[in-house]
Amino acid sequence: MGGHAVGVRIGFAQAPARMRQWVERRLGGEVVGVVDCVGGMSPGPAARVRTASGTAAFVKACGTALDPATPELLRAEARVLAALPDHACLPRLLDVHDDGDWVVLLVEDLPGSPPPAPWSGADLRRVGDALHELRPVLDAVHLDGLPAARDSSPIFLTRWRGLADRLDLVDPWWAEHHDALAVQADRAADLIDGDALVHWDIRADNIVLTADRTVLVDWGQARRGAAWMDHALLALDCSMTGSEVSTAQLARTDPALRDRDPADLLALAAAASMSFVSRSTEPARPSLPTLPATCARWADALRPYLADALAEVG
Repeated sequence: MGGHAVGVRIGFAQAPARMRQWVERRLGGEVVGVVDCVGGMSPGPAARVRTASGTAAFVKACGTALDPATPELLRAEARVLAALPDHACLPRLLDVHDDGDWVVLLVEDLPGSPPPAPWSGADLRRVGDALHELRPVLDAVHLDGLPAARDSSPIFLTRWRGLADRLDLVDPWWAEHHDALAVQADRAADLIDGDALVHWDIRADNIVLTADRTVLVDWGQARRGAAWMDHALLALDCSMTGSEVSTAQLARTDPALRDRDPADLLALAAAASMSFVSRSTEPARPSLPTLPATCARWADALRPYLADALAEVG
């Protein structure tokens, strides 16, 4: 049931020539090696590239014709990466190209890969440790204009409310539990509020593990919000991606979660899952053809945790 999120990307070779030429100019030579990466939902290329001289980098890019929203996410990510300090758990931005249509990020090459699905306990500990190590680092970052989670996170704020009008389109389980879930989801807006710089998109496919580094990548969704949220999202991903450690088990052991009311995590899971299942009933956008099915899978994967947590709160 679990697994990494996988969209439909074009390869580096299918990107516009002007974009590929910019990469080669910036790297100082012809690109002779390309490893196109899968994972994530963007339709644009994501590739590890290498020049004839051995210079390597990671390229991620998108143009408005592929998806109107993704270039702006890349601009947001570039702003965040430019503000982040050098740290083993953070990717280093090399350069940005933005011609008003295509946005290209050139990032350090990371000789690693996302943690395999399902999560292992060892990999979860690595990522949890990285999140704890990064907290004071991120608290010291000054970044103006970052969206506030309270104002810009529809999954936790509003989208879940749309499920009420779509219950005839989804598994009866959601109708049976809708009112109880809605009571919990209604608390999410207050729980996500805060002033901390948070990644806001912690999933297995947004982590790169190397031999000696645990790196959080894909910072385009970064927000000002509650500092515990990245830990909460990691716990939810135990269900969404799959894990040998359950969402509830991680919540009981993670130092950022274990002293919180368990109902807080339930509120986030309720809002997210209701948003996912509602989105799964909508037509797929041509640029994101796998999104409805992915949302359906995430919602279904959260159901065992939701059922147990609802039973505990009565």
